[in-house]
Amino acid sequence: MYKALPSVGLLGGGQLGRMLLQAAVDLDIKVSCLDPDGEAPCHELAHIFKKGSFQDYEAVYQFGQHFDVISIEIEHVNIEALEQLEREGKKVFPQPHLLRIIQDKRLQKQFFDQHGFPTAPFILTESQEDISLHADFLPAFHKLGKGGYDGKGVQRISSIADQSKAFNAPGLLEKAVDFEKEIAVIVARNSQGEVQAFPAVEMVFHPEHNLVDFLFSPASIAVELALKAETIARELIQKMGLIGVLAVEMFLTPDGEILINEVAP
Repeated sequence: MYKALPSVGLLGGGQLGRMLLQAAVDLDIKVSCLDPDGEAPCHELAHIFKKGSFQDYEAVYQFGQHFDVISIEIEHVNIEALEQLEREGKKVFPQPHLLRIIQDKRLQKQFFDQHGFPTAPFILTESQEDISLHADFLPAFHKLGKGGYDGKGVQRISSIADQSKAFNAPGLLEKAVDFEKEIAVIVARNSQGEVQAFPAVEMVFHPEHNLVDFLFSPASIAVELALKAETIARELIQKMGLIGVLAVEMFLTPDGEILINEVAP
């Protein structure tokens, strides 16, 4: 007797969702999508495509009613609706309480620090004016707590003269560290706690737009450093207890230290 495969509802229908749909075809899993763009990359491939905001409580809640499993393509979704769906017995991966941490870079950094994961020094800020209180911490990068993605929500503050570039909203100042490479490890964990990791990759960013220009796989780094990066990623997803796939982005310093920059589901 064959077990029926779960129906999956995906919040987001962009390019990452399209990759998921292409993989799901081989597993005979039907994935439906909710996205505000009627012409999003998934609109022709999804089993069901619904136009609507994944940040709107009612749109997410009603969409989620129709599926066994709800997942995300982007972390900027309505958490309250996902929490309610989870309370009603729907499987939501990654789990909503972890998405709250991932959505907020301030909470991310505090999680790394509190659980002993290596990361650059940081200071929480509430407004643009706070920059003047930390002149001796500069140069640093000012990051928005919420809402930043794909290079948005990050500004380099070299000195107090750059204070006007800072965000007038809750954020953090992250110490500018000297690094040789930016690397990432994709790590996955299932509901049984089993973890698998892909080889570390190397990212080259556009100097102005803070977007990845090139990605080299595997990363051109020593084997022991690649294993160290993988170990950090494995330990992090286990400590979080996250079910799903997580990208752990890291800096490799000239002295061989690996620092977590941030994570993305």
